Amino acid sequence: MNARYAAAIDLSGRSAGFALMKDQELLCAASRPMRGRDSAELADFVAEQLAANGVELAEVSDWTVGSGPGSFTGLRLAAALVAGWTFGREALRTRCVPTAVALAARLETANGDRIGCLFDGRNRELIYFEVENFGGELVPTGESRVLNKEQAAEFFRTCPDRHLAALSVELPAIQLLLDDGTAAKVKPVEELDIAALAACGYRKFDNDLTDLVYIRPAVFTAPVQ
Repeated sequence: MNARYAAAIDLSGRSAGFALMKDQELLCAASRPMRGRDSAELADFVAEQLAANGVELAEVSDWTVGSGPGSFTGLRLAAALVAGWTFGREALRTRCVPTAVALAARLETANGDRIGCLFDGRNRELIYFEVENFGGELVPTGESRVLNKEQAAEFFRTCPDRHLAALSVELPAIQLLLDDGTAAKVKPVEELDIAALAACGYRKFDNDLTDLVYIRPAVFTAPVQ
């Protein structure tokens, strides 16, 4: 029986992440700082990781894209890249899984625990994206909010106690929007667990790479006549 390779790719923030699995075995998980023009290196980064593990691009049958919350450009680039690699190949499967799952996976939680994943929303706002440990599977609860400092104070004062997590690189900006008590509860995460996206069980492969959660969507204005 031929092995089945699954890969996950994420460019939602300041680094690119990639994970590769052979059946249920994790072969590699890697990240590389990648912002702005550096994002043009995403395809080469993936190619390097595949080559290092002796796997051809065409051998990867299942692709997962981290869907954010994250950068408009980064999310679109990762999704477009995978869409191009899989275009016209009906045997291949694709899907989007929230990047928040890869953040929450770094915490030790028990069944029923809820994890509030915090992201820097820029413009003095934070994004709250909630995930629940459901029988060992990290599943979004549907709770997602954009909060300024005043709204964050009210939200965290009234919502039930839960785990809070944020990427270390974004934590300083997020802590500015939180009261001291809430800020102290946020657990810093150095790096996303991209393998958690590849191994995700709750989200089916639907071949829809448009379900992306943007921190700041692109704004289109009508041309001046």
